[in-house]
Amino acid sequence: MKLSHTLAAPLLISLLGCAANAPEANRLTLGTVQQTVSKGANQTAIMEALGAPNIITNDSGGREVWTYDKIYRESQSRSGVVVTWWNPITWLAGLASGSASRSSATSKSLTVLITFDDDKRVADFKYQRLEF
Repeated sequence: MKLSHTLAAPLLISLLGCAANAPEANRLTLGTVQQTVSKGANQTAIMEALGAPNIITNDSGGREVWTYDKIYRESQSRSGVVVTWWNPITWLAGLASGSASRSSATSKSLTVLITFDDDKRVADFKYQRLEF
């Protein structure tokens, strides 16, 4: 059975749209960390909630340490219309309009360190959130 071009394009677009909204990309948030990570939580629960860590190492005592690190940038822009009279005395020139815009950008980072005991449960954890 051949799929016509009129059906293939919407199907492809919908599949790509679902992939772009995958939860994996946005799992690591401060709220998710605060809700999920606690002493005694197991590695499976942590992995399901936060995804795979960026780095896995061992501390000086041989305990496994997972490091999550996320850096992202948020941009905001505002635009509006500016209306002025060219000749307010005679009002013959009419209105002139233009646009004005403002933008700002903020960088944020979230770093999470989780140390596990021999039973693969959280022994200790730390996190740091920065905004600059």
